[in-house]
Amino acid sequence: MLIGIKRFVDKHYDKASISFIVILALYLYGCGAAKEETKGAAVPGGPDSTQGGAAAGQGTTAIQSGAPSAWGSPEADTGESLPPRAQMSEAAKQAYQRGVAASRSGDDVAAKAAFEEALSKDNRSYQAAFNLGVLADRQGKENDAEQYYRRALSIQPDYELAVQGLVNIRLRRGAVSQTIAIVEPLAQKWERNLHIQATYADVLAQGGRLDEAEQVARNALRRDERFVPAMISIIKSSLIRGRDELADSILMQAIAVDSKHPELHFIKGKMAQKAGQLADAMKSFEQAVQLRPDYTEARMALGIQYMASGNYQQALDQFLASARLAPGLVAVHLNLGDAYRALKKWTEAKREFDAALRMKNDLPEAHFNLALMYMSAGAEFPGLDMLGAYNRAISEFNNYRQLMGSKLPREDISESYIADLQRSIQREQQRIEREKAKAEREKERDARPAGSDEKEGQE
Repeated sequence: MLIGIKRFVDKHYDKASISFIVILALYLYGCGAAKEETKGAAVPGGPDSTQGGAAAGQGTTAIQSGAPSAWGSPEADTGESLPPRAQMSEAAKQAYQRGVAASRSGDDVAAKAAFEEALSKDNRSYQAAFNLGVLADRQGKENDAEQYYRRALSIQPDYELAVQGLVNIRLRRGAVSQTIAIVEPLAQKWERNLHIQATYADVLAQGGRLDEAEQVARNALRRDERFVPAMISIIKSSLIRGRDELADSILMQAIAVDSKHPELHFIKGKMAQKAGQLADAMKSFEQAVQLRPDYTEARMALGIQYMASGNYQQALDQFLASARLAPGLVAVHLNLGDAYRALKKWTEAKREFDAALRMKNDLPEAHFNLALMYMSAGAEFPGLDMLGAYNRAISEFNNYRQLMGSKLPREDISESYIADLQRSIQREQQRIEREKAKAEREKERDARPAGSDEKEGQE
């Protein structure tokens, strides 16, 4: 049906009427939404994903330049008026801008000092407090980050980026219910802040409350029908429901509204990846990273695509950048370890897998990847011979299988790997025995008196 509608609109409406398509699609979608049972599925690439996927708020938040947000125009004076944005003093602004420049150049130490200076010169500088939270979050200091985000909110109660920062941390911990409890009262109070509404919709979707999520997003679109974050919320919910055609239609309209929105290209890449269009997926991920260099999820996805195409060094570069942005993500260390393994950097690979296990000790993927590492390295692994490496590989595969428990597929690949390793161990042991016997024979021959072999031959 949507394809027919789109053809009709393409024929009878020019690009200025693009929002009509979106609203029409959402109207038709909303008419059927109440009839469908919510599946409660997880958003693709959620907190447990090892692929660094696209779920909202699971990476780190971008350092912000302090530019004002575009709120859109409410269709009615409903909801509490938004509080005015506190203006930064000139002295603080200079320090703040130095912090933004330092962060963009990768100098987080100088950035932190500059943001602290800005906050000391103007304690109402909520942007400086927020960006200190971003820096703390990147260093894995989640508690410090939360304090800074809350400080920013205490200064500017509707600051959507601080809300997103709190959401990021909670979702990484898998605390979806707690996250909803944080966002819900803010979304209800600041009804006119469309960014907070979009964040609320995303979190509801993560909690499987798809009908509510879509209603929140539609309410935001009624206030501003070209508001891309709300379109993104509808796209995500549509993908969860398996309504790929609707998701693709809205995605195209959203890109027409804002072609430079990085998350749109990221989602486009994930959809292309799902359809097996891997070259297109890579292009979309590259564009998302180009538009937002600190987009952790996009860098992770791009790195995985590079791995799949055999570009291991390029993959490593993306994962290293992701590690600088989000060192607290388990998936970052798993992917880093996998890239190092592919490059035969065994010590570095083990370091990253061990880091992932320290962060989450019941992580079957880490044990599986360690097993692959030992199996690939063999005698090349520092301090191990072939038998030692293969036995460790079997041990790690068994750890993986034990942690998987009832979730382990009936014909899991690890069973085949273990059988291959056992055969390899047997062959290696036989080789060692042959070499040992040969060495003993040569030793006995060398121990005989000179000419004894010749006399024995004459006799």
